[in-house]
Amino acid sequence: MRLSILLFCFFCGICWASPYFCVHQPKTLHVKEGDSVTIPCSYTHPEDRRGKSRIRVTWVEAYTVYCSSIKKHIIDSHGNITEEYKDRISAVNHPDNQTASIVIRGLKASDGNIFCCRVYVVKAGYEYYDKYGTFLNLAGGKWLSQVEELIAVPGEELVIPCHHLLKTLREALQVTWYGGDSELCDFNSEKIYKWDQKPTIGADEFSLVNISEDFSLRIHRVQSNGRPHYCCSVTTSGREEMKSRSSTELTIAGPSLSSSPFSVTQPYNITGLIGQSVTLSCFSSRSMESDVLGVNIYWRLGNTSGPYVYHPYKEMIHPDYRGRTGIQGEADLQIQGLQMSDGSMYYCFVMIRLCAGNGQYEKLVQYGGGTRLIVTDLVQSHLHSPITIFASYIGLKFFTSLALFIFAFIYYKNL
Repeated sequence: MRLSILLFCFFCGICWASPYFCVHQPKTLHVKEGDSVTIPCSYTHPEDRRGKSRIRVTWVEAYTVYCSSIKKHIIDSHGNITEEYKDRISAVNHPDNQTASIVIRGLKASDGNIFCCRVYVVKAGYEYYDKYGTFLNLAGGKWLSQVEELIAVPGEELVIPCHHLLKTLREALQVTWYGGDSELCDFNSEKIYKWDQKPTIGADEFSLVNISEDFSLRIHRVQSNGRPHYCCSVTTSGREEMKSRSSTELTIAGPSLSSSPFSVTQPYNITGLIGQSVTLSCFSSRSMESDVLGVNIYWRLGNTSGPYVYHPYKEMIHPDYRGRTGIQGEADLQIQGLQMSDGSMYYCFVMIRLCAGNGQYEKLVQYGGGTRLIVTDLVQSHLHSPITIFASYIGLKFFTSLALFIFAFIYYKNL
């Protein structure tokens, strides 16, 4: 097994089945008091140890953002739940597909705010975990809200959302965006844009979308060698400073080429009937996918930099498609309530998160060649159906023969 992995890495230059341990969980989830929340966790472990060791998953609260700082166990290796969370928490672990999760019901302000998934390999006696835990950002708190990850193609205009529910933030005196390399926001990193009643830094490359509603950053033209992480900070009229805790990571997408680590393929065209649903297929080839920590699917309209018709974050979906689209299977796009205006090209993007080293991962994004959706109505569908075309052919032949017969009858009668 190890030899085949090494040979694959040598000839292809990409090591998909590396002998590493990885755990991944979201850095921030935005929640409301009283709601329920699901905290997902995905993990990988070396190919040559799979099936030979039992896997147990424990959950802990952490003192800090780092999962190494254990405050207390909330679910231990035997599944016992601490008294504080009894009857409010449930956990699942699926070793076959290397995922786990907990559901916390009836969230309280007094609950912990950083939760960590820890994977224990019983036979090896080894425990591993993500570097950072999942922070539960309660609505109305001091932290701003950003999405965790976005994709883009070089040259497109892109908006990175930054919000807060408090209306007082509409009276912002100052908005600053930072660019850097850290998953957690580092406000000592480079200031790339600053608005202080007017833009004072970065106005050529960036702008704010709508200062009266939010503090989202518009990148005028995405660069392939741009900064990978973006963070937002706001100072209000009351001199209160609010910041984002976790950055938005931007990953640049590329077309599927023969040299790409994986490929995305789509059918050239598909026909759908107005008012009905249609499914657009998308296939991705993923060699040795046991080291895949997660997959995200995106669909764009018109061209590779067009609006999103499907995005993991609903706020990024174009208003005309919200509530009408969803993913079927692994990556297929379903559109409900087809309209004539839906006729266009649709592009499938696939992002794969891979374990690249112990506690390290990398992201790869590829997109397909596009599928043209042709929308027809009932009349067009009827007129172009095989039965209608055959009936029209028979009818035409009949009337042609009848006309020839009448012409011949009149001709011979007059002889």
